[in-house]
Amino acid sequence: MLPDSMTVRLHLHRIRVVEVVADLPERLEVVIRDLRSGVRCPFCGFRTTKVHETRATKIKDLPVSGRKVTLIWLRRRFSCTSCGERHTETHPTIENRMTTRLARAIVKDATQLSITEIARRYGLSWDTVMTIVKAWSGRLGDHRRKKPCPVLLVDEVSLRRRHRYVTQILNGETGELLATIPQRDARALSSFFAAQGHRWCRKVKVIVTDGSPSYRVAVEAHVGHATHVLDRFHVVRWFASGLIEVRRRVQRGEPGQSPVFSPVIFRTRYLQLARAEHLDGDQFGRLALGLTEDPELLHAWRLLQQLYGIYDARDEAEAKDRIEAFVRSWDETQIPEFRSVLKALTQWLPEILAFHQCDGISNGRLEGTNNKVGVLKRIAYGFVNVDNFGSRALLWCPGVAS
Repeated sequence: MLPDSMTVRLHLHRIRVVEVVADLPERLEVVIRDLRSGVRCPFCGFRTTKVHETRATKIKDLPVSGRKVTLIWLRRRFSCTSCGERHTETHPTIENRMTTRLARAIVKDATQLSITEIARRYGLSWDTVMTIVKAWSGRLGDHRRKKPCPVLLVDEVSLRRRHRYVTQILNGETGELLATIPQRDARALSSFFAAQGHRWCRKVKVIVTDGSPSYRVAVEAHVGHATHVLDRFHVVRWFASGLIEVRRRVQRGEPGQSPVFSPVIFRTRYLQLARAEHLDGDQFGRLALGLTEDPELLHAWRLLQQLYGIYDARDEAEAKDRIEAFVRSWDETQIPEFRSVLKALTQWLPEILAFHQCDGISNGRLEGTNNKVGVLKRIAYGFVNVDNFGSRALLWCPGVAS
């Protein structure tokens, strides 16, 4: 059968269509060649036009109207007339047997679809698609990490809860994800700082982490000059744990006794953890009924409200005064469940008070990123490979300038 003589426009720079081999409803095959008559030798730099041989190379391109498009590139191998070396020509819009516009489309789809679905859409293998995504995200990550980052946010996220964790590092000013590192220990965070170098680390002014002693070791070793802030969300969770344990003990009763379950206390368990100023009249009335069931629970609730007030203070001095008031109030009641809260306050007091030195900064932006990454895990049907997960997470979290 004679080839179709229709005219095809590929809209590719410096490419001419030589022949249309197949123009069928399911596929389109086009023979192409580079418009240049000669190239410069990569070895000596002299221009050469002597072609040693020409080989047909199949290149995948974007589908057109649902049809798979294959470009048959008449790729020339030149022989330099100056140095005698031979080399194969290259083209800026073709890379690894694929057009760059197809690679861009794959990377764009990787922010919405699973790798399996992308491979099915373009007729590629899973490994090929993942290799493209990792290559593009690698270049993106390198570009982001070259820029100075005065505010650094660090937190952990689970790929598989209680089995596999990674450390997420975010630029606090732009919201760009910088890296996803295997594990959540001091070695993991130290490896990131070591790779960035001392010059980059010196430009970090503020770093926010959760209450991880391992992260603290890495921060002190590499960015000890920066202001280390303990994330407000994690501190408040420590505060709330004291009241939660008191409620559980009250409902279970003393050892050796049958549990004393109070429906009113159980139904108001979420109201007990809320700030008093955030409750309306009806909610506060229901909370009061639950707190009056047990005097110790009422004291625990008052202690928790005092702890919440630490973050409502106007400055660091007022926050210290509120911590001292909490210690005096606890000394009057000696509720055992709040001993762990006192211990945490003692161990992390400078990092907690640093919240007031840095205009109330927190890991909120990173927590939002982790929630977005949670959607990625569902779309990807549960990624557990850290490299693949980190590559896709970089594409999913481009960040927005503040």
